Amino acid sequence: MELDSLYEERKTPAGYLVKVRLAKMSYVVFTSKGPEVPKGARNQSIVVPVPRIVFLGEDFDLSHFRLGELSFVNVKQSKLVIPYQHSSSGNEVRTIFLNSGSECDILPVMIYHYSQIDDLLQARESGVEMHHLVLDEEFPRQDLVALKIRFPSLNMLIIKRKVAQKIGPGAGSPTPPKEELERSLREDSSIVDFNKVRATDLLEKGNLNMHSMNPVFLARVHLRKMELEKVKQLLLEFALKPEEVAFIRTFLDVMIRNEDNKEELKGWAGKLKNLDEGFRLAGLILETKEEEFEAELDRGFSKDIASMVYALLEKEQDRANSKEQEIVLWEWKLRAKRLFRKTA
Repeated sequence: MELDSLYEERKTPAGYLVKVRLAKMSYVVFTSKGPEVPKGARNQSIVVPVPRIVFLGEDFDLSHFRLGELSFVNVKQSKLVIPYQHSSSGNEVRTIFLNSGSECDILPVMIYHYSQIDDLLQARESGVEMHHLVLDEEFPRQDLVALKIRFPSLNMLIIKRKVAQKIGPGAGSPTPPKEELERSLREDSSIVDFNKVRATDLLEKGNLNMHSMNPVFLARVHLRKMELEKVKQLLLEFALKPEEVAFIRTFLDVMIRNEDNKEELKGWAGKLKNLDEGFRLAGLILETKEEEFEAELDRGFSKDIASMVYALLEKEQDRANSKEQEIVLWEWKLRAKRLFRKTA
């Protein structure tokens, strides 16, 4: 079969159908009313080029993506949510947001990562298309200007470095010397330097939750060992951010699709989909998307999902910042409990 006739289709949780034409690397979003015309589309075209997003610099970590291949990411308020990590912010998951003009909740992208500017130039000369270029603020200004002159249509995003300090000065106190800060970080047994320690080195150390405060890293390690209960437990052990939930779902999506056709994953497909559904609902809860989550409650969950949702709601109710939020979570918890009993 010729590549020109090949398509990849993705049915999204919100009910959209995304159809990607692989030869052209373009896509069309289908709604219940027909093809979508994205906001700002030229000539009202329904066909959209798959965004090519390039990260340039050794400090970026995009290991959760299949670089140079078609990937799907979440969309929030019509913006593509692109998770990444950077050495300046340790193991923190960060995100960039890119306009899509679409109401769809999941859209395709292609992610590239080059350590050196020469690698990027060689890739460009070999025909790699680039729409967005992400750099950090320490990228040499002269090289930045040269790239802008050479590729004037390239959308460049400069991210600011963030340095997390374990020991912070009190009001009016001087900042601790760099050597003292580094020594404190080394001596604190609850901190793991993820730039120096591989996930496989930690697999033999028992309960990883005692060695790391990074739920995304833990999810990746637990999934490698197919310890799905431990992945589920992360929702209760950590105050997850919505972007961290999205990051974990990226791992689950890769395993569910199983593009390499690995035999060991085939038998786990049902449980992985169940876990992904639980994390999808968790994302709605953490972002307090009332209408969407209540629609899910109306549709109902399986017993396992209802149990998972109930436990998270109970935790979030205890953490509620206002009486109104606490009441909403309490009502959701009661409805989830009814579902759990109904399906038991």
